[in-house]
Amino acid sequence: MELETLSQTIRKHSLTQRAVLGAYVACFAVGAFNHGRDFLSYGARPYNWAPALLEAFWSALLFLDLATIGLLLLGKLRVGLALAVAIMISDVAAIFTDSSCLAFPASKSHYHSRPRF
Repeated sequence: MELETLSQTIRKHSLTQRAVLGAYVACFAVGAFNHGRDFLSYGARPYNWAPALLEAFWSALLFLDLATIGLLLLGKLRVGLALAVAIMISDVAAIFTDSSCLAFPASKSHYHSRPRF
């Protein structure tokens, strides 16, 4: 069984589906870029001000975002979209379940701009 090329995978979807997939890929690329920038700016532990589990989760997001992009571009849509949804839900849950995250230190992360509820 041959692997489909990226162009073959893309051509089997409608324009709307391609636009939605493109938006997912673009958004996860921005997320990966931001997490990568944090690693470059702050070193191996860019979120060391956060509780240990949140620090580990946010550090893992660089690789999870890249894995999501790879799965979507390789045409593994079910797995890629499932991972995307899991990442989005767990990120929002992580942010709002730990009350210390509602007061992000502005000097340490790009998360400080998130709204407080």
